[in-house]
Amino acid sequence: MVKKRNLARAFFVSAIIAVLIFSLGLFVGYGLDILRVKDVSTSLKDVELETLNYITSQEFVEVFGGDNCELLSSRMSLLSPQIFEIGQTLVKFEEKNIFSGDEYKYLKGKYFLLEIRAYVLFTRLKNECSRDYDLILYFYDQHDEDSKRQGEVLDKLVEIDKANVFSFDRNFEIINFLTDKYEIKESPTIIVNEKKKFEGLTFLGELRESLN
Repeated sequence: MVKKRNLARAFFVSAIIAVLIFSLGLFVGYGLDILRVKDVSTSLKDVELETLNYITSQEFVEVFGGDNCELLSSRMSLLSPQIFEIGQTLVKFEEKNIFSGDEYKYLKGKYFLLEIRAYVLFTRLKNECSRDYDLILYFYDQHDEDSKRQGEVLDKLVEIDKANVFSFDRNFEIINFLTDKYEIKESPTIIVNEKKKFEGLTFLGELRESLN
């Protein structure tokens, strides 16, 4: 009888410990998610501020005079690395399935819209100020092996040729107007300088040949 009581007590204590460990794990995971959201949110605010800084400066130049091309060039040189870094962070979180929830979806949508705005500004700089930039739109699918490999190829392209890559989850509804414009039907898909479209996994040599 004593053995049974001891066994029941041990089972009860073990169950309590297991629940506490599980609860602690959930709490820690939730806390880390909050920190990750906060980190990305802070970075996005920095990019928003830089964008607003450029728009305000441009309006000032248009009214009071100045070199608009020089202004745009200097601002975009600051903006591009920030956007690329945020994108790398989001991709890492997605690959490891450690970032989720409505707040994350909101930040991801916000990031994509900032990317589109930056792409428009870069295109304007390229067309109006004769700047020799390589601009690449990259559409991927989450957890798709070819998309993952394509991302690694594009990282190399950025490293070697300093190309400006703007990455988008093609299934994200907020960018439907973008996927419709370029008729994105599969992943990975790449648009190079508004001239060349690559569907499916494309290797580094072929992409380099398509650059300016």
